[in-house]
Amino acid sequence: MIVNIGAMTEDDAGPRGPFGTRSRGTLGVIATGAAASGPALNGLRAAAREHGYVLVVFGVPGRGRAALPAAVAGLLLQGVSGIVVLDPHLAAELPLVDGVPLVPAASADQSAGARRATEHLLELGHPTVWHLGGPEDGPIARARERGWRETLENHGAEVPPVVRGDWSARSGYRAGQSLAAEPGVGAVFSANDHMALGLLSAFTEAGMRVPRDAHVVGFDDVPEAAYFEPPLTTVRQDFVAAGRQTVAALAARIDGVATPVREAVEAELVVRESSRCLRAG
Repeated sequence: MIVNIGAMTEDDAGPRGPFGTRSRGTLGVIATGAAASGPALNGLRAAAREHGYVLVVFGVPGRGRAALPAAVAGLLLQGVSGIVVLDPHLAAELPLVDGVPLVPAASADQSAGARRATEHLLELGHPTVWHLGGPEDGPIARARERGWRETLENHGAEVPPVVRGDWSARSGYRAGQSLAAEPGVGAVFSANDHMALGLLSAFTEAGMRVPRDAHVVGFDDVPEAAYFEPPLTTVRQDFVAAGRQTVAALAARIDGVATPVREAVEAELVVRESSRCLRAG
């Protein structure tokens, strides 16, 4: 699937290359799953506009290894000058293309953000924190789980079994039904906000009121998070800052300038009602 973001006129087009007409102002993006329409892509799009670039996005299913050659070929046919990969695991598996720089997207320190979320819940007095994790084979899910697990171990807290979802609110709802049936669940760190939304819904149906009976923290700070019921405490990623780093690095490589390794964008804990007051009882 190829999705064009923005509009490119004939005046934007660069010289014709072996794969078609290449615009110096066109960047390609390879995105998997929810990333093909999520906040990371929106941040990249905003940064690209600041730099005067048009984005062409190629969405591939799941982890998408088998689709990588077709994704690269499709973007080259669109005349891109460089390619960004939103999944850092896939970035290492991309085929090399002469004359077209390939870079992974910059992002927040996922483990550090998870540590902040877990520390926050422990500071509220919870003996442990349950984790609603993302897909087990996903690098971002693994990094967030690692930060959660290390924090509990450092505090000498029990490490509960991970309940997994697929990043969707539907999977968070199913996980929430399971967690609501577990005795003693008082704090949950969800690996993303959409799963937290489903979790909150399941808790409400089960008669668990957040934050009275349990505290919930998400990750990403999607625009809707402030309007959840209750408003969601979450780890904010500055997707625009990450997009700026990524686009700047790619633009430099397009110009033949060596670029240093990018630092991770800082993750910030945003405290809202879902963890604002102590649990009853």
